[in-house]
Amino acid sequence: MGLSTDYLGIPDWVNKPEGYQAGVTVRYNQNIFKTAFWGSEPGVGNPEENGWRFDDELYDLTSQAHTQEAKIIAYIPTWRKTEGFDYANEKIYQNITHGIISFLMFEEKNLGEFTQTSVNDVNEILDDIVTTGHKNNAKILIALGGATDYGFLYLMEKIGNNPSDPLLPQTVNKVVKFINDHSLDGVDLDLECWWAKNPGDPDQGGRPTGDPHPAGLGLTKFAERLKQALPLGKTVSAAVFATSWYGNNYDPKLADYVEWIGVMSYDLTGASDKSPVGPHTKLFSIREQKAYTPEQQEKPWPALPERPPKPDDNPIISVEDSLWYWSNSYFVNWQTKGQGLPRNKLAFGVPTYGYDFAYKKDQDPQSHEIPPGYKVIQYKDIVRNYPYSDTAPYANIKELGSTPRPDFVSHVPGNYPYAHNIYFETPETAVEKLKFLKYVGVQGVIVWDITGDDWQGNKSIIKALYQAKDLPVDLSAISGFYTKKQQYPNVPVGVEKVSQAAPV
Repeated sequence: MGLSTDYLGIPDWVNKPEGYQAGVTVRYNQNIFKTAFWGSEPGVGNPEENGWRFDDELYDLTSQAHTQEAKIIAYIPTWRKTEGFDYANEKIYQNITHGIISFLMFEEKNLGEFTQTSVNDVNEILDDIVTTGHKNNAKILIALGGATDYGFLYLMEKIGNNPSDPLLPQTVNKVVKFINDHSLDGVDLDLECWWAKNPGDPDQGGRPTGDPHPAGLGLTKFAERLKQALPLGKTVSAAVFATSWYGNNYDPKLADYVEWIGVMSYDLTGASDKSPVGPHTKLFSIREQKAYTPEQQEKPWPALPERPPKPDDNPIISVEDSLWYWSNSYFVNWQTKGQGLPRNKLAFGVPTYGYDFAYKKDQDPQSHEIPPGYKVIQYKDIVRNYPYSDTAPYANIKELGSTPRPDFVSHVPGNYPYAHNIYFETPETAVEKLKFLKYVGVQGVIVWDITGDDWQGNKSIIKALYQAKDLPVDLSAISGFYTKKQQYPNVPVGVEKVSQAAPV
């Protein structure tokens, strides 16, 4: 995060016929740029030929429209019923503005039809949620898609390739009927399955182009028709990936037909076998990351053909980096320019879970497979096992020990030097995130997921967010964040075995 006072000694860019040499920093149109090689004018032309690189934003100059009342939008997964989760707990709905039941999914072969399993799962909890939510003034939406719904991807791709396909109006009518029949307040479009389903299938990430994927175009058309068909006052929203790897599959025109786009700015590390070790939802950009230290376990990404790998080939992305990709007009990377959306169309992610980098993931409750990446732990389990973890420095718990490394880590010798190394979100970091997002004009936050929070104790992340949603916003609320964002725990810091409770 940058403020103009942090860059008092940096000169404004001026047009020099001879240009600028590498290693120069300038201010330009309320942003900070650096030259990687010779540069002419920042943000102009082909970045492969113009060496200026966007580096920071001066938020006190760019953020004129602050958010007065933030949305607290929480996803409600259907599959926690078997764990005994109480979907009719009034406390939950008193602390959100919107709840999104997740997920209503589509058949892969009979395109446009809902899977009966997902319909049954939704119907088991729907009445409790709608009744209790509306009683407590929370709007309730239904989410379509999700991380395992390839049927939704195939459907959107078909519509994107042929917008006159009769599947479009037929599916819109099904969704509208479901919303009206169940007194829902709208629909959230969660198109995710860009990765390969089967070995040998292409991954749809990392495309070096600014053109949306056909499924992304189909999603925009679907949102447009839903908005037209739904009664006045019903909401259409969408969830998207945080970074350009999958983000440039989406069509920026989607913003014209939705109330908000929820940027899933979590799982920014930890979700892959190749993930670096560190915070998976850090607010501010992590500067000068020291990748591949002995503590870390990740494999570097494959080398690009034109050069050997570098330490920053596999960085830990932050919420701020995601904000820049989705909204800063000067963002550019090797794939594409950013999406350039208005910030008042966006919401950003708050997770109620963390990653323990000492272990690999557990079996997925839906697919019954063990997905790649590190172990996921719900926040409610973290605070149960570590009583002071809700105020842990850096939102990190390191419990010293000696643990066999996950089996996908073969290039680092010896055991991992921790019994647990957990990065997560705390009430404090979540509220800090919300204050910043309100300052820059974002609508609010999306929370995955409501069932992971501490509803039995007094350490709820979502409750803390709700209590902060209407707080006044001014520069003093965020001016102290700048020094915090520079700190990154590359050394063993955090909570060292604060409890003798059973391991999570």
